[in-house]
Amino acid sequence: MIDLTLPAPGVRPDRCSVTRLQAEIEDTFVSMGFTVLDGPEVESEYNNFDALNIPADHPPGMRRNIWLTDGNLLRTHTSRAVRGMEKLRPPFRMIAPGRAFRNESVEPRTTNTFYQLEGMVVDREVSVANLIYFMKAMLAAIFHREWRCACGPDSFRSSSRVSSWISNA
Repeated sequence: MIDLTLPAPGVRPDRCSVTRLQAEIEDTFVSMGFTVLDGPEVESEYNNFDALNIPADHPPGMRRNIWLTDGNLLRTHTSRAVRGMEKLRPPFRMIAPGRAFRNESVEPRTTNTFYQLEGMVVDREVSVANLIYFMKAMLAAIFHREWRCACGPDSFRSSSRVSSWISNA
C-alpha cells in the first residue's frame, strides 16, 4: 500500500511560500531590533475596534464583519497593537504579521482573507523618515533589489500611505 500523503522518498517537505515570506519578513525586522508579536485570529470587539479608537464608519470598523456566536469576531486587521502597547514599555519596536478577515465577496480584486503586516515604533525623535527606511530595508531584503519609497496622504482620515517601486538606479 502506498500513502500518497507522505513525501516521496528523498524529497524534503518545505513550508508554503506565504509562511516562508512571513518568516523572512520577521527575520528582517528582528535584525533591526523589532519584537514580533503573535496573537489570536479570533478577537474581541474591544481589542479589534474600541481600544484602537476605530470609529464605526471606518471601513474595517463598520461592524459588518465575520461575527461568531460567542460575540467575538475574526480580526479585521492584525489588532495586536493593543496587546503590544499593554505589554511593551517605551521605547519599543514591534511588528504584528498575520491573517486578517473581512466580510466581502471573493472577486478578482478582493478577498475575504489576506495577510497584513502592522508595525509600531515608540521612541523619541522618530519620524516618517524612519518608516521609509524600515520599508526600504524590508523590501530590499525580500526582493534583493533596491527600492524607492514615497509617502503621501491616504483615503482614510489621518492616515498615510507609503508607495514603493523598484529603483532604476
